[in-house]
Amino acid sequence: MTLPMTKATYRAHALACGFGVAKTGTHQIFVQCAIVEYSDEAEKWVNTGDEITWIGSFTAGTEARTIESLGHFGWKGDDLAELDNPDEQTLARLMPDFVDLVCEPEEYEGALTLKVRWVNHPGAGKFAFKEPLAGDALKSFAARMKGTIRGTRGAAGARSSTPPTRPAQSPSRGNGGARHPNAPDDDKLPF
Repeated sequence: MTLPMTKATYRAHALACGFGVAKTGTHQIFVQCAIVEYSDEAEKWVNTGDEITWIGSFTAGTEARTIESLGHFGWKGDDLAELDNPDEQTLARLMPDFVDLVCEPEEYEGALTLKVRWVNHPGAGKFAFKEPLAGDALKSFAARMKGTIRGTRGAAGARSSTPPTRPAQSPSRGNGGARHPNAPDDDKLPF
């Protein structure tokens, strides 16, 4: 299986990492990642066989985000040297967490490649309230709202489980054929 050349987010874990220096002299770290998917049959995350490499840079403008990305992999240390080509067991201890890799195609030296743009916590790209309403607080709120919901819908609406229907739309007007009261006459349109 090969990753498609499209913008996508993949769940992954670290397979290897090490350091290098770019042509510009910038210090960099790579983390080779295995793409995983959840298997209902196995009831766990399993490797898909696909791999992709993230490269983080250490410049004044990027080092904080690079260190944050390493933290998303689960690295909690302060000595980058421990991430230089660790063996499999050490890497599993230093970078134990799954991440979401935001990938998109990019042209590099005349060839189109799939590049990891961002390393995030799993699910970080999805909306979440800073203060979620859950558990007993949600149950209490839901109980308080029952009367309001029933009052808003009316006695018949509260008992109905069938969603309301919309009138059929006319292909020419898109609003059931009715004209808006402020709509101009068709023969007065400039086109």
